[in-house]
Amino acid sequence: MSKKITLKLIVIGFLGLLLWIPLLLEQGVIYERMSYRDQVTHDIASKWTGNQTITGPVMILPWQLEYTEKQWNDTTKSYLLVHKKKQGQYLLLPNQFDSQVNINNSTRNRGIYQIPVYNGTVEMSGSFQRTKLHKYQQDLEAKYKGSLSWGDAKLSILVSDMRGIVSEPTSDWNGNSLSFAAGSGLKSSTQGIHAELGSWADESETTHFFFNLQIKGMERLMITPAGDNSSISMSSDWPHPSFNGRHLPTDYTVEDTGFQANWKTSPFAGDLASVLKECQNSNYCDFTSHAVGTDFIDPIDMYSQAERSIKYGLLFIAVTFMLFFLFEVLKNLQIHVIQYGMVGLALALFYLLLVSLSEHIAFIWAYVIATIACCLLLGLYLSAVLQSKARGYWFATGIAGLYGLLYMIISSEGFALLMGSILIFTTLAVSMLTTRNVDWYQLSRSTPQNSPEGEESDLEGKTIQA
Repeated sequence: MSKKITLKLIVIGFLGLLLWIPLLLEQGVIYERMSYRDQVTHDIASKWTGNQTITGPVMILPWQLEYTEKQWNDTTKSYLLVHKKKQGQYLLLPNQFDSQVNINNSTRNRGIYQIPVYNGTVEMSGSFQRTKLHKYQQDLEAKYKGSLSWGDAKLSILVSDMRGIVSEPTSDWNGNSLSFAAGSGLKSSTQGIHAELGSWADESETTHFFFNLQIKGMERLMITPAGDNSSISMSSDWPHPSFNGRHLPTDYTVEDTGFQANWKTSPFAGDLASVLKECQNSNYCDFTSHAVGTDFIDPIDMYSQAERSIKYGLLFIAVTFMLFFLFEVLKNLQIHVIQYGMVGLALALFYLLLVSLSEHIAFIWAYVIATIACCLLLGLYLSAVLQSKARGYWFATGIAGLYGLLYMIISSEGFALLMGSILIFTTLAVSMLTTRNVDWYQLSRSTPQNSPEGEESDLEGKTIQA
C-alpha cells in the first residue's frame, strides 16, 4: 500500500480519536445532569421522607439482680458478705413474626426530574414467648447466686425516618389496645415509637400481637424479619422492583401492573441473636443489616440509557469512517478529511441532542427526533459528498438502522452485552467480506480520479485508482 493511502488512514484514525473528545465531554454532561438529579432526590427526601427501614417489634425488659459477694475487710481481717445490685435490660424478639406490606407508588416532580415516592400500610402480627426470658433469668441467678426481678417492659418499633409515620398505629396486644409514644426506647436507635407494657414478665407464657402502621417514604422500603421464624409479604403497583437486603425473596411475580414478593427466614438464616447480644452489651443495634425489601426504581432511566448509548459513539464513528473509505475504494471517489470530520461531529452531536430532548419528553420520542434530525442532516450533506442523492440517502438510512439497533441494545437489560457483541462482529464481518478481493498494494499506482456517477471499478481485472 502506498505511503499516501497509509498516511490518509493514519489521519482518519487520528481524527476518530479526536472526535472521542466531544464524546467524553458529552458523557461529562450526562454525569453532571445525573448529579443534579441526585441533589433533587436529597432535597425531596429532606421535605418528604427518605428511605424507610422498619424493625420490630422489639421488647425491652429492664431487670435488677440482687446478690451477695464476699469482700476482704482490712479492719476485721476477714471476708464479709456485701449486698450488691446489678441492673441491665434484656431485648426479646418475637418467636413468630408475620408482615403484610401493601404499597401505593407515585412520583414527586421538581423541575424536570421525577422521584418515586410511596405510601401504604405495614401490618405486623405474631407472638412473644417467655421461654428465653426464663433461661436468661436462670443463667444470671446461677452465675451470681442472687435473685432477679423484672421491671416494666416496653415494646419498641424502629423506623428509620419518623416523618414517615402517618398516624399512631392501631394495635391488638392480647386483646388490648396499646398507646404509642415517640422514641424507640433504645439508646443506640432513637428513631421509632414505643408503648408501655407494664409487668409483662409476670403475664401469660405466650402473647399475641397485631399492629397496623401507616407509612410513607421514598425509593426504598425495607422490613427486618424480626422473629425467630419470619414471613414477609410485599405487594406494590410499581412495575420495576429491585429486591434488596440480606435475603432475596423466596418467590415473587413482577408484572406491568406491579409486583408481589415473599420472604421467609428461619432461626438459622436470620441470625439476629448475635445482633441482640451486641445490642445489649455495647448499645450498638445493627438490625438494618438484616432487613429485606425493595428499591422502587426505573432500571433504565433517560440518563442511564443515554450513558449506555454514548459508549457506542466511537464505534459508530469508526463504522462510518470505514464505510467512507470503502466508498473511496469501491466507487473511486475522493472524500476529504474535513468531510470525514463534519460527519463525525454530526454523529457526536446526536448524543447531546438526545440528552437535552429526553429531559423534556419521553426517551423514545427524544431518540426518534434526534435520529431523524441527524440522519436528515447526514443525508443532505452526503448527497453532495458522495456525488449522488441516492448514495447520500441510502447512507443516511444505514445510519438510521444502526441507531435503531443501538436503541434495542440500550433498552435491553439482559441482552445488552450480547447484542453489542453481535453488532461489532457483524460490522467487522461486512467490512472483511466487502473488501476480500481488493488488492490493497495496487490501489495507489495512479492518482484517484472521480468516476462517472454509477460507474463501478473492476476489482478483478483492472487496477483500482485511489
